[in-house]
Amino acid sequence: MASIKLGQLLSIASRFSGNALSSQQSKAAASNLLKQSPLEIPDAKEPTSHMKANTLSFAPIQFPSDLGNDEQGHFMIFYSISNKHSALSDKKNMSKLGIGVNSGVDSGGETSYSVSQLKSSRDGDTIQIGKTPKNSITAKSPTHTQVTGAVALYMPPSIKAEYSVNNGPSDTGLGGLAVRTFAETTSASGTEAQTQAFLKGVGGFALQAAKNLGVGVAEAAGLGDVSGAISKVTGFAENPFTEVVFEKVNNRDFSYTFNLQARSQKEVQDINKIITFFKYHMMPEMENDVSGGRYFKVPSEFEIHYAYNDQVNNYLNKISRCVLTNTSVVYGDGDFTTFRQFDPTGAAPVNIKMTLAFTETEIMTKERIMEGY
Repeated sequence: MASIKLGQLLSIASRFSGNALSSQQSKAAASNLLKQSPLEIPDAKEPTSHMKANTLSFAPIQFPSDLGNDEQGHFMIFYSISNKHSALSDKKNMSKLGIGVNSGVDSGGETSYSVSQLKSSRDGDTIQIGKTPKNSITAKSPTHTQVTGAVALYMPPSIKAEYSVNNGPSDTGLGGLAVRTFAETTSASGTEAQTQAFLKGVGGFALQAAKNLGVGVAEAAGLGDVSGAISKVTGFAENPFTEVVFEKVNNRDFSYTFNLQARSQKEVQDINKIITFFKYHMMPEMENDVSGGRYFKVPSEFEIHYAYNDQVNNYLNKISRCVLTNTSVVYGDGDFTTFRQFDPTGAAPVNIKMTLAFTETEIMTKERIMEGY
């Protein structure tokens, strides 16, 4: 494991300053960092000290530190919605981590939270977080209701929303013949035409019944594929009445990759907390009190918003309640390097890449699409 290289220190020193440093200034800054450890800079002298305040106030923790300023107007907010059976332990652990969201009840009886809430549009009302999805079997009796944590991250270079449904071929067989016979009978004009259409359909059923009887007897006698032989000799093959039928709506998947490169000691610690936040809420809790470990308390769910400044970005698709299905964390980028140790925890990696994969719990319908999903 290598400590941070001088070239990287020069780059960090340059990034710490508000404008480009001369070569001598960069070397002097790097030399000073080497003496103190890369990130151990007094707050009063640190050029990025103005970034340490949370400029968003929509989440307890964010990355980068200056997220929400004029150059970082686009961002994402991830709210953790805890299982009601895990809410107390989740609140305790999120508070310990420094990502907790305190809640209360407002005058209208609705749950209110200690963080600012995005507006629905520039002049719109604030959105309600923790709201149960409409198209869910738990809509009237929700299991995940309490927002226990929140993280804001910069907007990735690109985002993707994919919509898909399953339409599969189905051999309707005699059912298809029956439906067609019924349709032809009811649509025929006059009693005579309807009778002819019906008898034609009945004739098809009779022929099929006779064939099935003969084929069944013959194949029971061990004569092989009699149905295939009949088709070959007669020149007629059974119509399976194949139709393409709608089957289901596929749940949408979303994946995001974030490059987390710290510029200050605080950002190093924030990155570690953010990674822990997602790993924690992805996992279940063991139920030991009642079942002796026989059951899990299912993991938290997530509410995700694309935002610009203080509002939801309505030019991008909304996302319904999600579950986190995969968290991938890569430490290092081809050459594992760390900052020199500046706290008792250890030596923080310089480069960290985090990829999060989510699956939406609610299926999309025409109504939801018109609402911006």
